[in-house]
Formats: sequence, structure tokens, C-alpha cells
Amino acid sequence: MDHVGQGRWYILNTLTQYENRVRDTIQRQINLDDPAVPVFEVQYPVEMIVEKRNGKTVPKPRKFFPGYVFVRMKLYKDGASDAAPDLDENVWHFITGIKGVSRIGGEMSPEEVAQWISIPGAETPVPMPSARPKFNVGDQVEIVDGPFQGSKGVIQEVDTEHGFLRVETMVFNRANSIELEPSQVEKFVE
Repeated sequence: MDHVGQGRWYILNTLTQYENRVRDTIQRQINLDDPAVPVFEVQYPVEMIVEKRNGKTVPKPRKFFPGYVFVRMKLYKDGASDAAPDLDENVWHFITGIKGVSRIGGEMSPEEVAQWISIPGAETPVPMPSARPKFNVGDQVEIVDGPFQGSKGVIQEVDTEHGFLRVETMVFNRANSIELEPSQVEKFVE
């Protein structure tokens, strides 16, 4: 059944780490398409980021709004006026009875819906960026993060497979080779 435009968007406050469970429970109810519980759409916006672990790139989901799930539902019965809304108890009991939902936070404004529900890739993982190197052997760089922050050096090796750079820098008047991630250095021009 087509439910486009029906219901309103609401913010659900959830317990930490329960966002996926809440979303999955609501999605199961949506798939049932039960007219007694008019819930039409659920979103829990995440994006895939890339983390470095033990020299390997690992995709990891990052929550846009930890502790919140967005749901489009008909919380009030048809024919109820805005002055005296008639709560649909089936929807209320279904939503508040889900393990992990602490409360219905409120209705979202049209501006919030346009801004938050339309997040590109809200439910689809963002593809990992290509590992195209922006540094080349021989580039002069300044270390901007880590224990050698502020030191300058020259790139000796670019390892795109493992995602690190080997930079030669002077420490205590001696040349030292250091392995760094590309995010820890910036190109330096004298």
C-alpha cells in the first residue's frame, strides 16, 4: 500500500546503542502494513567512515544523531483538531513499548525534515574514498599531529596499500625515518 505523504515525522529518543534495534523493530511493523498501527517510514542516519586499525583501512558506521531515530507515523487519529488532538493509542503503545525507546521527543518541523531526513546516504553507506595518494616521494612536509608535531621532513616512501608515509625528519640533529598516516602531515613549501 502506498503511504506517501501520510503521517508526520517525529523524533524518538532512544537509549544509547539501541538505535538499530529500534529502527529494525519499527521496520518490521512497517513491513506488516497493519492499518491498526499506521507507521510508514523510519530513518536512522549513518555514514560510513574509514578508520585505520593495525595499518589496515576498516569501514565503520558513524551516527549522525546518536540516541535519536526518526519515524513518520500517524500519532493522532483522523478528524482530530489541532486544538484537541485524539491520540492513536495503538501507535503510542507500539512505539513506547519498543525496548530502547525512552520517549517520543516531538514532531519535526518542515525545516528539520528537509534538513535531516534528506541527508544524502542516510541509509546507504557512503563508498570509501579512493586511496589515491596526494603525496609523492620527495615532497617536503610538516608534521601536524603526533609526538613529532611541528617537525619538517621529506617523504621517502608512500605506501598506499597500508595507508602510511615514511618521512625522514631531523630529531636531535640525526636523520630519523618515521611512519605516519597521511592525515598527520601537510605539504610544506619554503
